[in-house]
Amino acid sequence: MKSLVLCADDFGLSAGINEGILQLLAQQRLSAVSCMTCLPGWHQYAAALKPYHQQVAIGLHFNLTESSRALPLGQLMQQALTRRLDRDWVRDELQRQLDDFETALGVVPDFVDGHQHVQVFPGVRQVLAEVLQQRYPQSLPWVRRVNPPFSGHDSRLKASVLRLMAAGFTSQLQRQHIPLTQAFAGLYSLQPEADFPELLHGWMQQLPEGGLIMCHPGATGTAATGLARTRQLELDYLSSDVFGSRMQQQGVCLTAHPALLQV
Repeated sequence: MKSLVLCADDFGLSAGINEGILQLLAQQRLSAVSCMTCLPGWHQYAAALKPYHQQVAIGLHFNLTESSRALPLGQLMQQALTRRLDRDWVRDELQRQLDDFETALGVVPDFVDGHQHVQVFPGVRQVLAEVLQQRYPQSLPWVRRVNPPFSGHDSRLKASVLRLMAAGFTSQLQRQHIPLTQAFAGLYSLQPEADFPELLHGWMQQLPEGGLIMCHPGATGTAATGLARTRQLELDYLSSDVFGSRMQQQGVCLTAHPALLQV
């Protein structure tokens, strides 16, 4: 059997997303959950995650683009690439969100990643490494490394942009001894017409032992459109008997412990 991490992102973003993720946790169809703690949906639902903490990895989905204190993604990317990012703002947001996580769950995060992959952005990554080392010197959370290939999905442009934003990320965080995931998948257009089941099983086939797949399920309703419709389609498939059967046929089981790069 090959062990992989299947991580649902965006817990806390809305009630429907939270309820969909909780449904999948109850079905044992996920092995990690990434949480947005600066949003109202987090405070309303965080306690519902507590029974699962010994079964799955629960981490912080660091958010700099969706809150009253956030920046639009394009502006954040521009500031990061031109070295004009306010690192004090990034540090304050990260500390606040980690505080909210620990207060609600009574534990430290198993990992940290980023909403819209902000953890890899220049300027953000340096603050992230510093804060993690200061807060958790004895047991550092692992951090998601985003290294998408150009094949196996329908978003070559998105992969190119992420590679640009992540240039130097791995070597920089390794020098600071931050644990990083080894292999990553889950990137695609997030359009409803995309064939999520086939993409998912392709990733499961291609990833090595301990690889991580991100997903974005949510109970958003059959009348939803766009990304919200995609979330419902992901939930429908991940909760289905077909998914369980195909995973067995592929010889895949879920783990909360990703393979990490050797420092």
